[in-house]
Amino acid sequence: MRRISEQNGIVEIPPAQHILDALMGPVAVLDPAGTIVTVNRAWRDFGKANGAEEATSVGINYLDICEGATGGDAPCARSAAAGIRSVLAGKESFFLEYPCHSADEKRWFQLRASRLDHQGTTFAVVAHHDITDRVLAEQERQGLLARARRHQEQLEALAATCTRVAAAGAPETVFREITEQARLIIGAQWAATHTNPYVLWPADSVIVSVSEKYRDVPRSAIAQSGVGIYGHVVQLGKPVRLTAAELNLNPELQGVRNTADDLLVTEGLLAVPITGLQGGVLGVLMLSDKAHGMFSPDDEAILIQLAQIGAVAAENAVQTRAERESRERLWATHEHASIGIGETNATGRFLTANKGLASITGFSHNELLNLSIFDLVAPDDIETEKALYERQVAGELKTYTLEQRHIRRDRSSIWLHVSSTAVFDEDDRFQYSVRVIQDIDQRKRFEQRQALLVRELHHRVRNTLAVVEALASATARTTTNVRDFNRVFSSRVAALARTQTLLTEDYWQTALLREMLMCELQPFHETRHQRFTLQGPEVNLTADLAIPLSMALHELTANAARYGALSIRKGCVAVTWDVGSADGKRTLHLTWTERNGPPVAPPTHHGFGLTLLERVLQAQCRAQVRLTFDPGGLQVEIDLPLITHRVVPDY
Repeated sequence: MRRISEQNGIVEIPPAQHILDALMGPVAVLDPAGTIVTVNRAWRDFGKANGAEEATSVGINYLDICEGATGGDAPCARSAAAGIRSVLAGKESFFLEYPCHSADEKRWFQLRASRLDHQGTTFAVVAHHDITDRVLAEQERQGLLARARRHQEQLEALAATCTRVAAAGAPETVFREITEQARLIIGAQWAATHTNPYVLWPADSVIVSVSEKYRDVPRSAIAQSGVGIYGHVVQLGKPVRLTAAELNLNPELQGVRNTADDLLVTEGLLAVPITGLQGGVLGVLMLSDKAHGMFSPDDEAILIQLAQIGAVAAENAVQTRAERESRERLWATHEHASIGIGETNATGRFLTANKGLASITGFSHNELLNLSIFDLVAPDDIETEKALYERQVAGELKTYTLEQRHIRRDRSSIWLHVSSTAVFDEDDRFQYSVRVIQDIDQRKRFEQRQALLVRELHHRVRNTLAVVEALASATARTTTNVRDFNRVFSSRVAALARTQTLLTEDYWQTALLREMLMCELQPFHETRHQRFTLQGPEVNLTADLAIPLSMALHELTANAARYGALSIRKGCVAVTWDVGSADGKRTLHLTWTERNGPPVAPPTHHGFGLTLLERVLQAQCRAQVRLTFDPGGLQVEIDLPLITHRVVPDY
């Protein structure tokens, strides 16, 4: 190398020690055992400056010194020793940042250990770099960021407070919100607002907000602690910000003095006047015992803003109270009305809704305000309503009325009478529509019921006349003289009348099978000897089934009385029935059994009774009838499907 330098005319390379001494930062080289083998000038100066000149000298085991460190720097020293050992064990490098403060200065250093391999031996090159400026700059940056975040949070809290206070409807609500938010935003342990006596102000002239620290302190003690400050700020008419020491020098500002109060007035205080729009002082907003540090000018600026917000909101609340009370009286009238009243915008969305409307529709007040009139109208009536409402919004139709079906919250249908009246401004522009809604469901259902009954009456009269006509014709064919005709025809008409009576008692809807049987068999009831038995569940029959079946039962009873079991004293009739299922439909199975009567033989001719059983029941009721002419007694089995919904034709 020296020859190459001489040949090229280059100056000889300086020794390694000279190179180390030229480095600005402290550098030392450690052998595999951790002993310092060489250092640069900056390293020696570093040891002198930190009072560790001997510990950083050549020949000293640096790792032993680090591992034997005590006091607050011990953890960092042991970490440095462990890191350097890892480099001596083969790791490329190790970094560690640590504080190195003196009595009058704070400093931070970065330790960097790098591996040096020379002739098969591993050394560690340890360098210390002063990073104090960088750390201080980072701390300052973090402090500024924290302060900016804090300001951002306070601004957001102020904006949220403005929104809540603007919505407050009473001065007491305003002052309570301002007091609470002032404590939370600035970070004080307690806050209080003292208001000037005024008829519209809160009944309690002092509003208090406290943190957990003062949770068990009586509110009266906090109120008394602020009396002196309140009077002082009102007299000055400007903010007051005092430290704990300044406050202790002015005991007259601390209100009523006692042991409990002393705890509340020694942690610093910030108070600002609440000034009205006309310049008068409405009260004083004060804070004490800041959670972190003392109250700052920034805190004072925020508290002034909160006081201004509170003053404006409180005076606005007072000015609007009379108007609100007037509106409340009018609204109370609406709320207690038995009809539904609501206001809707141009799209039909509800702007207001009274209790009557909520009760009629089944929706709550808040739910109605999220709906439009078209959400309530039955699907079949929506187009009609839309057409009329669009004309009303366009100014073509100031008022219209409708009787239509609406859908309640439980999806049931209800009939309502709707009157919609539009309100326009001076330029004939649509503002809103007033809807007055009455529940006419009972009336409409009554009208529908009446219409149904009229149709039922027409239907029943026609059917009854047809049955009477058929009875007369059949009776005439099976009787030989007028006397027999009158007797048989009268009994059949009477049986028809009894069934009609049962149906009429239930608005001509259904008749009980047991009652139909009792109407026919009651004349044969005896207390000493049981002439008939009835056994089966309760079954309701619609008119279309009840009338044909009752006529069949009458014919069976009449036949039993003239020729069968009921014609002699010891004879009896047993009627049983039950309800089953066939092809997914309910069916009635009825059995008529006669016992202990005269011997039975098949009839030689078909009379009205057989015709009714075999043909009429099958045609009108789709029944299946089986007759067994057993010598011991007649047995009749009837199976017929039960009708659940009967269609009454229009006439």
